[in-house]
Amino acid sequence: MLRFTRSLLLLTSCFVSSAVAVISCADTGGTGSTTTPAEEDAGNDAAAALTLRIEPATTSLVVGLDNVAATSPIAAYAKRDGEAEKDVTSVVLWEVDNTNIADVANGMVRSRGFGGKTKIRATYEGVTAEAEVTLTLSGKSFLPGTDETLQTSFDMATKDPDMANAPALEYPEDGAVLPSNLPPIEAQWSQGNANTAYRVHLSSPDVVDVWLFTTNRELLFPADIWKKVGTSALDEPLSITVEAIDANNNLRSSAPRTITITADGIDESSIYVWQSSTGSFRVLDIIKGIDIPLPTNVPQLSPGQPCSGCHRISRDGKRFSYSYNGGDFNFGTLAYDEAQKLYVAKVGPSPALRGTYASFNPVEATTRPAMLFTVPDTVPQNTAGTVRLLLTDPDTNAPIPSNFADMALQIPATTGRATLMPDWSPAGDFVVFTAYDSDVNYVRLLGDDTVLGSIVEMSVKHQADGSFQFGAPKVLVTAPPAAGSNPDTAENNVLPSVSPDGATVAFTRANGWWSIKTQQSLINLSGRIAVVRRSDSQVMELARGASNGPDGVWSSTWPQWAPTVGKKYVWLAYASERPYGHRLTPQNSTCSLVQGQKQCKQLWITALDRTKLGSGMEDPSQSAFWIPGQSINAQYVSPQWTVAVINGPK
Repeated sequence: MLRFTRSLLLLTSCFVSSAVAVISCADTGGTGSTTTPAEEDAGNDAAAALTLRIEPATTSLVVGLDNVAATSPIAAYAKRDGEAEKDVTSVVLWEVDNTNIADVANGMVRSRGFGGKTKIRATYEGVTAEAEVTLTLSGKSFLPGTDETLQTSFDMATKDPDMANAPALEYPEDGAVLPSNLPPIEAQWSQGNANTAYRVHLSSPDVVDVWLFTTNRELLFPADIWKKVGTSALDEPLSITVEAIDANNNLRSSAPRTITITADGIDESSIYVWQSSTGSFRVLDIIKGIDIPLPTNVPQLSPGQPCSGCHRISRDGKRFSYSYNGGDFNFGTLAYDEAQKLYVAKVGPSPALRGTYASFNPVEATTRPAMLFTVPDTVPQNTAGTVRLLLTDPDTNAPIPSNFADMALQIPATTGRATLMPDWSPAGDFVVFTAYDSDVNYVRLLGDDTVLGSIVEMSVKHQADGSFQFGAPKVLVTAPPAAGSNPDTAENNVLPSVSPDGATVAFTRANGWWSIKTQQSLINLSGRIAVVRRSDSQVMELARGASNGPDGVWSSTWPQWAPTVGKKYVWLAYASERPYGHRLTPQNSTCSLVQGQKQCKQLWITALDRTKLGSGMEDPSQSAFWIPGQSINAQYVSPQWTVAVINGPK
């Protein structure tokens, strides 16, 4: 790329060559008229062509893990026709495309501790020249229990041709996309046959070549190395391979797995989750590594409480609703008190108020506080009854006038008019919810369970008199009609969640009753995550990022979007029984399992490609990653992802 400036006082006609950094300018006078050859011969001076080059044109540096800057000389040379070339290194304007990895000063290219590729430009008298720099992050790290002698053992080992003896990577998952500001992850692998020591190789063509040595079957990447590797291979494929040796110095190598650390990060946000194994709410801040109890002075929310998995959080993180006392669904609300730094009671739970999933008006600052929540009939399990959404004030539970009940009557009868599980769009202009036919099939718990559910949306507007006007319903995802369908196996769509830009709705899809048919039934483990695009009702199941496993029993559910959008990706969290390497599997799960559950549920995140999400039918998800910091001995369900308002412990 060549650049030059033009004088406002003297117009020039400039000819720029794209092959080399050269510029030729002829004086045209102040009127802008061109000169003829005769006039030039008569004495008009033509500026001599200027060329500029950088030496060397390509530079390669090896950057160690020791934070010592790698340097290499660089110079700029200018030449005019008929004149000798001169060194202009000290007077050119130096520019580096990626200043995170390199800079130029005093005639030297200097690394900043990271690998990567960048371009360097020098500009002199309007002419710009360009050079390429490649920095390779390279080094070895010996983790506790190892030293340089282990490197010698690997160097002297003989390659074992039998792949059955080799370790196999178990985590991270192949194809996972991770945010740039994620804390270090852990690699896990199988032992193979009698392997005693391992080295993990992180590599990306030309920019990363790092080895880590250990005697364990898992490795938490050191924070400093993780940052260096992530910065060096940003948005580039990063390969992970494990090599192993046994007592006889046989060398075995795993197949590689590839991950990508993307420049898109996850902004300040928190996931509020019901830790059912301890009977408590937790607040997870993924980036800060915070996992703390929900700060509240409400006695009903102390650890050990009855199940309260039906909690919901407002999009600004300042309102909280929950159900108390298990299936009795005593409903309560909280609001965040900035002065006290905790959530305080607004509507106290009591047997007189039954309710479950809620959603809050996200634009209450310009309209009014409002809450759409699920209210079930008080009937015995698996008997006639229905469930509906009501609009009330979240501070008082006073009814707010609306026409929602009238609009619900316009939902097709084949879909069903029992409504629950709402989510209010970020712009406040529509709501989505689950609808099913409660007249044909009776569920175990009204307000929590569904059968043959569909996903429905309605527009919503705040009126001058304080009421809310809902529009005609639109069925986004249609389940089979209740009449004539097998409720034990037919499609069931539940728990919708609206994306930050309002364009897409994520939801749980299952085969049959959700989540339990009768009190004695096994939990439905067929849940998987899907999305529907509102513009054309295109449904895409997230087979890569939220598959239900080879046996269809990972029970992936409760999708929740990160509150912000990246340039390339958006992030979707969910709860799942998918194994976490060898650390958490059905064989070693230690939390209390119920009614057919295979292992503790944990929280996972998948990156969704925004381009694929916006058009077409291709699965937009990438392989998922486990949220660091969770206890593998606890069960995390019903995540709610929202803006962070809590400052965790330092």
